[in-house]
Parts: sequence; structure tokens; C-alpha cells
Amino acid sequence: MSRSRPHNDRATSTRSDNRPVVTLKRVVRELSAQHFAIISTVDQQGRPHSAGVNYGASTCEGTVVLYVMTRRHLQKARNIADNPQISLVVPLQRQLLRFVPPATIQLQGRAEVLDWSDVEGTNVFRGFWMGRQILGAYEKSRRAGETRVCFLKITLDPVIRTYGVGHSVWSLRQRMAAGADTVRLEGDGALRATAGED
Repeated sequence: MSRSRPHNDRATSTRSDNRPVVTLKRVVRELSAQHFAIISTVDQQGRPHSAGVNYGASTCEGTVVLYVMTRRHLQKARNIADNPQISLVVPLQRQLLRFVPPATIQLQGRAEVLDWSDVEGTNVFRGFWMGRQILGAYEKSRRAGETRVCFLKITLDPVIRTYGVGHSVWSLRQRMAAGADTVRLEGDGALRATAGED
């Protein structure tokens, strides 16, 4: 994957004070707070496959990497073994207006299948409640003889697209296209937040 050059125009929408509505810092904060996404992969015949997954985000050492715990025989893991290109959609559930479609973060990247004992993946999953439940369940299944447990490590492409993040429902009713924004990682998942980001 080629490294992207620094990109100072990190958002496509601005507020009245000329600051961006969506910043890299805000997107990373949302990714770290959420733990559910839809992952899409492609099989050997080019057919798409999507699945809901729980994920954990690592933002150590200035990069963003996502981890998913699964089993090697499942379709998403088999597809990734053949073709590492993936996409993810992270829905951001609205707290009050639950009947309104959620805002979304749309990601692309490359995934690799790692052993269940991967230290960073394990530490990431220990960092949130659902992750600890998943670790416990897979540990129990391993003791019962399950040998296919693994992690998926996802390295993000530099361009991250969002829809509705930081926008009110009422403003989107007036101008739907205004809800689309783009932020950039510097390259290979590296974080280089600029001054003035919220």
C-alpha cells in the first residue's frame, strides 16, 4: 500500500466559524467508542459477502488498526485469506431519535488473519466490555477443542468517508448532500491531527 502525502484539507464541510464539521480526531474518537460494524469481503468468484462483527480499535503509536475476533472456517475469514481487500461501515446509533437512520463511518482497507494468541488483538479486546465477553467465550470453546479461533487485523486506507457525522437531522432534511464528509489518515493508518481539531 502506498503512503499518502500529508493532506491539510481534512473535511469537506465547515461550520459558520470556518472550522470543519468532521475532523480526523472526531472520527477516531467515534471509531474507538463504537464496537459494531458491517464488514464486506469478496469470495474467489467475486461474490460479495457482508457480516456484522464486533471490533476493537487500537490507536497506539499514532496509527489506527481494527481487530475482529472470529474463526478461520467462517466465510469472511476464508474470503480474506484469498483477498485481503475489505470495506466496513460503522453505524453511529442516535441517542434520542432512534427511528432516524444512523450516521455512518465508511472505511476501506486490508485485513489479515492472525493467530488467536495475537498480543495486540487480545489487549484491544480486553479494553471493552463486549470484547471481554467474546474473549471469554472463545477461550471456553478453545478448551473444548476448538482450534479455528483467530483475529482479523484491519489496516485502514487513508481516506475515510462519513455521512451524517456532526450534522443535525434537521440540517440534513434541508440539504442531504451536506452530510457527506471525508477525512484522511496520513498513510498506512497514521494519525497526524492538525491544530484546531475538536
